[in-house]
Amino acid sequence: MAVLGTAAGALFLLAGPASAHVRVFADGAKEGSPATLRFRVPSEKADATTIRVGVTLPKGVTSTGAPPASGWTRKETPSPEGGATQIMWTATAGHELKPDEHRYFDVRVGPLPKKASIAFDVAQTYSDGSVVNWNERQTGTTMPDFPAPVLVLDAAAAKAEQTRQEASAQPTPTAVVSAAPAAATQGEDTGGVSWLPWTVAGAAVLGAGAVVITRRKTAPNRA
Repeated sequence: MAVLGTAAGALFLLAGPASAHVRVFADGAKEGSPATLRFRVPSEKADATTIRVGVTLPKGVTSTGAPPASGWTRKETPSPEGGATQIMWTATAGHELKPDEHRYFDVRVGPLPKKASIAFDVAQTYSDGSVVNWNERQTGTTMPDFPAPVLVLDAAAAKAEQTRQEASAQPTPTAVVSAAPAAATQGEDTGGVSWLPWTVAGAAVLGAGAVVITRRKTAPNRA
């Protein structure tokens, strides 16, 4: 029980920071249909506030507008195809995200592309001038430090793709070395036959012979 309690505590501690990363949600989102993306942005630094959030839309995803975010101004960078490729929110005085706070930033987009999942790049600027880029893709079993928020449209296909990536990330198998060749090597000097089994058998025979001789010598005394 003590071990299980310790493991559960460690899991809880590890899950805390991971769950605080930037996330994207979209109720009822599916391929070929418009959707409203909701980016959940937490302010993770203990000694600074979040003052700016920028979302870059990948190719195939086009903004059709963004609802107002109270206390934040919005600037859009248009794309040649129409819509916006980047949306930047900047906090007005007194509306910065304080440590351990979070808020949602919404973006309405046109029909989503036919993909199992879509990753977005998010840049988060703090009051101390530092910028955290949430744009790292997971290619194996290890979660990156600053993962890009991912919207899953086809869970089965996304899981299959993740499994394929994990398999390709596994190291190339090398020759298996077992203990058997060691015994064979010991027997190479005697024509390739290991002397160890014969030694054990000989010791067993000698031991059995000694027991028989001892019994024969002591039998007349007992008689």
